[in-house]
Amino acid sequence: MTNDLRRSGKLDRQALMAEAERLAGLSDWGADRAFEEGLGRLVDAVEAQPFAASLREAVRVEVTRLLTTRLQLQREATDHPEILRGEIRRPLVVLGLPRTGTTWLFELLALDPGARAPLTWEIAAPCPAPRLDSFATDPRIAQTQAGIDAMLAAVPELATMHPFGATLPAECNAILQLHFASSNFWASYAVPDYIRWLTEAPAAAAMTTHRRVLQQLQWRGPKGRWVLKSPPYLLMLEDLLAAYPDACLIQTHREPAKMVASLANMIRALRRARGPAVDALLEPKSIARSVLHHFGTALECGVASRRNPQVEARFMDIAYRDLVRDPVGVVRRIYDRFRLPWSPAFADRLRSHIGRQRRSGHGKHRYDPAEFGIDALNLPERFPAYRNRFADLLEDR
Repeated sequence: MTNDLRRSGKLDRQALMAEAERLAGLSDWGADRAFEEGLGRLVDAVEAQPFAASLREAVRVEVTRLLTTRLQLQREATDHPEILRGEIRRPLVVLGLPRTGTTWLFELLALDPGARAPLTWEIAAPCPAPRLDSFATDPRIAQTQAGIDAMLAAVPELATMHPFGATLPAECNAILQLHFASSNFWASYAVPDYIRWLTEAPAAAAMTTHRRVLQQLQWRGPKGRWVLKSPPYLLMLEDLLAAYPDACLIQTHREPAKMVASLANMIRALRRARGPAVDALLEPKSIARSVLHHFGTALECGVASRRNPQVEARFMDIAYRDLVRDPVGVVRRIYDRFRLPWSPAFADRLRSHIGRQRRSGHGKHRYDPAEFGIDALNLPERFPAYRNRFADLLEDR
């Protein structure tokens, strides 16, 4: 970091952008400057916290990395305008609350030989554009995996909560960090003002950045129909379908009360691994309340958006219990619903992956709901619109 940035103390949007320009040796941000709103909101939310001084360096490093990537993406688009002509047709998008089988279903759908999921390593470093001839040996894979290994070494219980790996499919939350419109920042730094804004008035034009990243990855990398996943898409269904009008949307369903403590425990573990050592970031009841507000609002927003027949026509609903009981059957139903080509090779991959998954594992995710104040949240009475609409899909029978 420059001496000026270090001396300035508080985070500043313009100073961070100037630092990114210095690091990248670039200054063209392109015509799309909508990302600056989210950047400003994030910076202000960090500074509004009483322990801001403990967060600044970690946030500064992450933000300048993301801004540097934006500058590099703009340079590649300027040098190779054909990137922006890349089409994205009929993406298959998994959404629904966390802990309802979204990651498992995402992994299964990504096994289709004709599919293409964004991988963790290429989202972490999309410039220069990944190439098909070196896709399996790109040095960024090892670099990304080293960071993941360090995180899991610091907080081993994370491996019981979620699969982590450089070559695993990545959620779109990681892509939307480049627009500064991602709940990942909340997962690391709390930032209550930021997550409130993101929940109640999602950032404009976030899907413009999303499309740009997918175009980058498919330009010289593997081709295929995109498979995507992000639970917070429920907050922005209209924007998602404006960007991808022919998207095929799959919502997973499970009793919401089973989600809050589990996800809150995972958020606490992620903060231990990624964020500074600040006790206030780890207060379990505060995390649970924030989980409830963000994802509870997402559930109700999703129901409201689906009252629009044009939105509803893009959807299929899956019960978590069915996904656990018959994963191959569920995937086949999805393919039948959206009239996607089914192949014996895909079926073989599914059965092989499911067999490996059941024989292996990293232990059981353990947590105490009482620690997170779950009874006081009165979860059975929450989300009335969602419960009325999807009651038959919620029980884990």
